Amino acid sequence: MIEYDKIYSRNIGLFTEAEQRRLKNAVVAVAGVGGVGSYQAVALARQGVGELRIMDPGIFDEPDLNRQYGAMMSTLGKNKAAATAEILKDINPHMKIKTYTKAAETIAEIEEFIKGADAVIDAIDYAGFNHKQLLHERARANGQYVFSSPIPGFGASLMIFSPSGMTMEDYYGAPADPALYKNFKLSMEKLMPAGILPQFYRDFESGRIGYLSTNGASAQLSGAITGLEIALIITGKRKKEDLVVVPDIIYLDLFNRNYSIFNPCK
Repeated sequence: MIEYDKIYSRNIGLFTEAEQRRLKNAVVAVAGVGGVGSYQAVALARQGVGELRIMDPGIFDEPDLNRQYGAMMSTLGKNKAAATAEILKDINPHMKIKTYTKAAETIAEIEEFIKGADAVIDAIDYAGFNHKQLLHERARANGQYVFSSPIPGFGASLMIFSPSGMTMEDYYGAPADPALYKNFKLSMEKLMPAGILPQFYRDFESGRIGYLSTNGASAQLSGAITGLEIALIITGKRKKEDLVVVPDIIYLDLFNRNYSIFNPCK
Protein backbone atom coordinates (compact mmCIF):
# COMPACT_ATOMS: atom_id res chain seq x y z
CA MET A 1 0.00 0.00 0.00
CA ILE A 2 1.23 3.49 -0.85
CA GLU A 3 2.23 5.44 2.26
CA TYR A 4 -0.09 8.18 3.51
CA ASP A 5 2.68 10.79 3.34
CA LYS A 6 3.31 9.94 -0.31
CA ILE A 7 -0.35 10.31 -1.22
CA TYR A 8 -0.62 13.74 0.39
CA SER A 9 2.88 15.05 -0.31
CA ARG A 10 1.50 17.77 -2.62
CA ASN A 11 -0.60 19.16 0.23
CA ILE A 12 2.60 20.22 1.98
CA GLY A 13 3.29 23.87 1.34
CA LEU A 14 -0.30 24.99 1.55
CA PHE A 15 -0.46 22.92 4.74
CA THR A 16 2.50 22.25 7.02
CA GLU A 17 3.40 18.70 8.00
CA ALA A 18 1.94 19.35 11.46
CA GLU A 19 -1.31 20.61 9.91
CA GLN A 20 -1.49 17.56 7.67
CA ARG A 21 -1.19 15.35 10.75
CA ARG A 22 -4.18 17.16 12.23
CA LEU A 23 -6.15 16.25 9.12
CA LYS A 24 -4.95 12.65 9.38
CA ASN A 25 -6.20 12.50 12.97
CA ALA A 26 -9.52 14.22 12.23
CA VAL A 27 -13.01 12.73 12.14
CA VAL A 28 -15.86 14.18 10.07
CA ALA A 29 -19.45 12.89 10.04
CA VAL A 30 -21.32 13.39 6.74
CA ALA A 31 -25.09 12.94 6.89
CA GLY A 32 -26.17 12.42 3.29
CA VAL A 33 -23.86 11.54 0.39
CA GLY A 34 -26.07 12.43 -2.53
CA GLY A 35 -25.89 15.66 -4.53
CA VAL A 36 -23.62 17.68 -2.24
CA GLY A 37 -22.51 15.35 0.55
CA SER A 38 -20.73 13.05 -1.89
CA TYR A 39 -18.53 15.88 -3.18
CA GLN A 40 -17.92 17.13 0.35
CA ALA A 41 -16.78 13.66 1.43
CA VAL A 42 -14.48 13.38 -1.59
CA ALA A 43 -12.99 16.84 -0.92
CA LEU A 44 -12.18 15.75 2.63
CA ALA A 45 -10.70 12.46 1.43
CA ARG A 46 -8.48 14.30 -1.08
CA GLN A 47 -7.17 16.47 1.76
CA GLY A 48 -6.28 13.47 3.90
CA VAL A 49 -8.92 13.41 6.63
CA GLY A 50 -8.31 10.25 8.63
CA GLU A 51 -11.87 9.13 9.34
CA LEU A 52 -15.16 9.74 7.59
CA ARG A 53 -18.54 8.54 8.77
CA ILE A 54 -21.07 8.61 5.97
CA MET A 55 -24.80 8.03 6.32
CA ASP A 56 -27.40 7.69 3.58
CA PRO A 57 -30.36 5.29 3.27
CA GLY A 58 -30.96 6.30 -0.36
CA ILE A 59 -30.46 4.32 -3.55
CA PHE A 60 -28.87 5.76 -6.70
CA ASP A 61 -31.32 6.20 -9.57
CA GLU A 62 -31.22 7.84 -13.00
CA PRO A 63 -31.93 11.50 -12.02
CA ASP A 64 -28.91 11.37 -9.69
CA LEU A 65 -26.53 11.07 -12.65
CA ASN A 66 -26.60 14.82 -13.35
CA ARG A 67 -24.88 15.81 -10.10
CA GLN A 68 -24.07 13.07 -7.55
CA TYR A 69 -20.42 11.99 -7.38
CA GLY A 70 -21.16 8.34 -6.71
CA ALA A 71 -23.94 8.06 -9.30
CA MET A 72 -22.72 6.04 -12.27
CA MET A 73 -24.26 3.43 -14.54
CA SER A 74 -22.45 0.83 -12.44
CA THR A 75 -23.93 2.08 -9.15
CA LEU A 76 -27.59 2.55 -10.14
CA GLY A 77 -29.74 0.63 -7.70
CA LYS A 78 -27.02 0.54 -5.06
CA ASN A 79 -27.09 2.20 -1.65
CA LYS A 80 -25.48 5.64 -1.79
CA ALA A 81 -23.41 5.31 1.38
CA ALA A 82 -22.08 1.87 0.47
CA ALA A 83 -21.20 2.84 -3.12
CA THR A 84 -19.58 6.13 -2.07
CA ALA A 85 -17.53 4.33 0.59
CA GLU A 86 -15.92 2.21 -2.12
CA ILE A 87 -14.89 5.35 -4.02
CA LEU A 88 -13.45 6.93 -0.87
CA LYS A 89 -11.44 3.80 -0.08
CA ASP A 90 -10.02 3.93 -3.60
CA ILE A 91 -8.87 7.53 -3.02
CA ASN A 92 -7.33 6.95 0.41
CA PRO A 93 -6.88 3.33 1.51
CA HIS A 94 -5.55 4.58 4.86
CA MET A 95 -8.80 6.34 5.73
CA LYS A 96 -11.17 4.76 8.24
CA ILE A 97 -14.69 4.78 6.82
CA LYS A 98 -17.81 3.98 8.81
CA THR A 99 -20.80 3.40 6.58
CA TYR A 100 -24.41 3.82 7.70
CA THR A 101 -27.00 2.61 5.20
CA LYS A 102 -30.00 3.45 7.36
CA ALA A 103 -31.11 6.84 8.66
CA ALA A 104 -30.60 7.63 12.33
CA GLU A 105 -34.03 7.67 13.95
CA THR A 106 -33.14 7.98 17.63
CA ILE A 107 -30.94 10.15 19.84
CA ALA A 108 -28.72 7.15 20.57
CA GLU A 109 -28.20 6.45 16.86
CA ILE A 110 -27.32 10.03 15.98
CA GLU A 111 -25.06 10.33 19.03
CA GLU A 112 -23.13 7.25 17.92
CA PHE A 113 -22.78 8.75 14.42
CA ILE A 114 -21.39 12.14 15.50
CA LYS A 115 -19.53 11.15 18.68
CA GLY A 116 -16.08 12.74 18.75
CA ALA A 117 -16.39 14.25 15.26
CA ASP A 118 -14.36 17.40 14.57
CA ALA A 119 -17.06 18.59 12.18
CA VAL A 120 -20.57 17.51 11.23
CA ILE A 121 -21.99 17.96 7.74
CA ASP A 122 -25.73 18.23 7.14
CA ALA A 123 -26.32 17.14 3.55
CA ILE A 124 -29.73 15.66 4.31
CA ASP A 125 -32.42 16.13 1.66
CA TYR A 126 -34.67 19.20 1.83
CA ALA A 127 -37.66 16.99 2.64
CA GLY A 128 -36.05 15.47 5.72
CA PHE A 129 -36.37 18.30 8.24
CA ASN A 130 -37.08 15.93 11.14
CA HIS A 131 -33.76 14.17 10.48
CA LYS A 132 -31.97 17.50 10.09
CA GLN A 133 -33.38 18.74 13.37
CA LEU A 134 -32.22 15.67 15.28
CA LEU A 135 -28.71 15.98 13.82
CA HIS A 136 -28.44 19.69 14.66
CA GLU A 137 -29.92 19.30 18.12
CA ARG A 138 -27.43 16.63 19.17
CA ALA A 139 -24.44 18.34 17.54
CA ARG A 140 -25.32 21.56 19.34
CA ALA A 141 -25.59 19.70 22.65
CA ASN A 142 -22.12 18.24 22.01
CA GLY A 143 -20.58 21.62 21.13
CA GLN A 144 -20.06 20.66 17.47
CA TYR A 145 -20.27 22.94 14.43
CA VAL A 146 -22.63 21.83 11.65
CA PHE A 147 -21.91 22.68 8.02
CA SER A 148 -24.57 22.80 5.32
CA SER A 149 -24.08 23.79 1.68
CA PRO A 150 -27.16 23.68 -0.55
CA ILE A 151 -26.87 24.45 -4.26
CA PRO A 152 -29.56 26.93 -5.29
CA GLY A 153 -29.23 28.31 -8.81
CA PHE A 154 -25.82 28.31 -10.50
CA GLY A 155 -23.89 28.48 -7.25
CA ALA A 156 -23.59 27.22 -3.71
CA SER A 157 -24.27 28.52 -0.22
CA LEU A 158 -22.26 27.77 2.89
CA MET A 159 -24.04 27.80 6.23
CA ILE A 160 -22.11 27.20 9.44
CA PHE A 161 -24.23 26.58 12.52
CA SER A 162 -22.30 27.41 15.67
CA PRO A 163 -23.21 25.47 18.83
CA SER A 164 -23.53 28.82 20.60
CA GLY A 165 -25.29 30.69 17.79
CA MET A 166 -28.68 30.69 16.08
CA THR A 167 -30.32 27.29 15.90
CA MET A 168 -31.29 25.65 12.64
CA GLU A 169 -34.92 25.64 13.79
CA ASP A 170 -34.89 29.42 14.34
CA TYR A 171 -33.04 30.05 11.09
CA TYR A 172 -35.66 28.28 9.00
CA GLY A 173 -38.61 29.34 11.17
CA ALA A 174 -39.58 25.81 12.14
CA PRO A 175 -42.83 25.17 14.01
CA ALA A 176 -42.67 24.98 17.79
CA ASP A 177 -44.33 21.55 17.80
CA PRO A 178 -41.79 18.80 16.94
CA ALA A 179 -44.66 16.65 15.66
CA LEU A 180 -44.83 19.00 12.66
CA TYR A 181 -41.14 18.68 11.72
CA LYS A 182 -41.60 15.73 9.37
CA ASN A 183 -43.74 17.72 6.92
CA PHE A 184 -42.04 21.09 7.40
CA LYS A 185 -40.59 22.54 4.19
CA LEU A 186 -37.51 24.76 4.12
CA SER A 187 -37.87 28.26 2.73
CA MET A 188 -35.91 28.65 -0.49
CA GLU A 189 -35.36 32.33 0.39
CA LYS A 190 -33.04 31.23 3.20
CA LEU A 191 -30.65 29.65 0.69
CA MET A 192 -29.58 32.56 -1.52
CA PRO A 193 -29.79 36.38 -1.69
CA ALA A 194 -33.18 37.96 -2.22
CA GLY A 195 -33.89 39.08 -5.75
CA ILE A 196 -32.02 36.31 -7.59
CA LEU A 197 -34.11 33.29 -6.53
CA PRO A 198 -35.27 31.66 -9.79
CA GLN A 199 -39.02 31.29 -10.28
CA PHE A 200 -38.85 27.50 -10.47
CA TYR A 201 -37.69 27.42 -6.84
CA ARG A 202 -40.81 29.31 -5.84
CA ASP A 203 -42.86 26.90 -7.95
CA PHE A 204 -41.25 23.94 -6.17
CA GLU A 205 -41.84 25.52 -2.78
CA SER A 206 -45.51 26.11 -3.58
CA GLY A 207 -45.98 22.60 -4.98
CA ARG A 208 -46.61 23.70 -8.58
CA ILE A 209 -43.70 21.51 -9.73
CA GLY A 210 -42.65 18.24 -8.13
CA TYR A 211 -38.88 18.35 -8.43
CA LEU A 212 -36.02 20.72 -7.65
CA SER A 213 -33.81 21.64 -10.61
CA THR A 214 -30.10 21.16 -9.87
CA ASN A 215 -26.73 21.63 -11.55
CA GLY A 216 -23.77 19.26 -11.33
CA ALA A 217 -21.15 22.02 -11.36
CA SER A 218 -22.84 23.67 -8.37
CA ALA A 219 -22.60 20.37 -6.49
CA GLN A 220 -18.85 20.29 -7.11
CA LEU A 221 -18.59 23.88 -5.86
CA SER A 222 -20.42 22.89 -2.68
CA GLY A 223 -17.91 20.13 -2.10
CA ALA A 224 -15.01 22.50 -2.61
CA ILE A 225 -16.14 25.31 -0.28
CA THR A 226 -17.34 22.96 2.46
CA GLY A 227 -14.39 20.57 2.34
CA LEU A 228 -11.85 23.38 2.31
CA GLU A 229 -13.51 25.37 5.09
CA ILE A 230 -13.54 22.31 7.34
CA ALA A 231 -9.90 21.55 6.51
CA LEU A 232 -8.90 25.14 7.29
CA ILE A 233 -10.64 24.91 10.67
CA ILE A 234 -9.15 21.51 11.55
CA THR A 235 -5.63 22.67 10.70
CA GLY A 236 -6.04 25.91 12.63
CA LYS A 237 -5.59 28.12 9.58
CA ARG A 238 -9.16 29.38 9.98
CA LYS A 239 -9.75 30.70 13.48
CA LYS A 240 -13.19 30.13 14.94
CA GLU A 241 -13.56 33.82 15.72
CA ASP A 242 -13.22 34.46 11.96
CA LEU A 243 -15.98 32.06 10.89
CA VAL A 244 -19.06 33.32 9.05
CA VAL A 245 -21.83 31.71 11.10
CA VAL A 246 -25.60 31.66 10.76
CA PRO A 247 -27.60 33.89 10.48
CA ASP A 248 -24.89 35.16 8.11
CA ILE A 249 -24.20 32.82 5.21
CA ILE A 250 -21.89 32.78 2.20
CA TYR A 251 -23.22 32.51 -1.36
CA LEU A 252 -21.04 31.98 -4.42
CA ASP A 253 -23.04 32.93 -7.50
CA LEU A 254 -21.20 31.71 -10.59
CA PHE A 255 -23.86 32.97 -13.01
CA ASN A 256 -23.53 36.60 -11.86
CA ARG A 257 -19.86 36.14 -10.91
CA ASN A 258 -20.50 37.28 -7.38
CA TYR A 259 -19.40 36.32 -3.87
CA SER A 260 -21.51 37.61 -1.02
CA ILE A 261 -21.96 37.31 2.73
CA PHE A 262 -25.50 38.17 3.78
CA ASN A 263 -28.17 37.62 6.41
CA PRO A 264 -31.38 36.26 4.86
CA CYS A 265 -33.21 36.63 8.18
CA LYS A 266 -33.24 40.43 7.93
